[in-house]
Amino acid sequence: MTFGTFSLNGHEYPLGHLDPFEVTVAAKDPLASPAVLRVICSHHVFSVKWDDNEHTADHEFTYNKERRAFCPVRYGCSIEIEDIVKYHINGKAYVSKDGKGISRHLFYAVADSIPYPVVFDLAKAKHIPEVDGIMRIISAYQKPLLPARNKLQSINFARLVHQKCPPKTK
Repeated sequence: MTFGTFSLNGHEYPLGHLDPFEVTVAAKDPLASPAVLRVICSHHVFSVKWDDNEHTADHEFTYNKERRAFCPVRYGCSIEIEDIVKYHINGKAYVSKDGKGISRHLFYAVADSIPYPVVFDLAKAKHIPEVDGIMRIISAYQKPLLPARNKLQSINFARLVHQKCPPKTK
């Protein structure tokens, strides 16, 4: 899944930094194999919910029949997503509830001194021989009211990956 480039008011916003990439997550057990994840970003990391009263046609971004509005602020923050993921693979993931009350895993980052959760799902990769799991970045945006990281439940990211996406036996 690639997004190409978005044009707004004569400015080009390349979205190649959101192309899928792979990371290797070491196991906590030194005798266990590392897990390989393919990281896929959703269009929600650079767009917001469409609002007819707020957005004009030049902001429109439609993907899989979902109409959204390109957001330069989310776009700017999204440039760091790959670095955020690579930084956290040796650290912790956190659990928070989304707007519907569903528990979600996230990496706790900060953008311009504002909490910037990178929310993701993990699933086994069933049809990709070289990959053990798929990490789908569901959303990432500045969230000023996100509780401090010490107020959130945490889990070692490697443990989470090896529970949800154990490496394939070779």
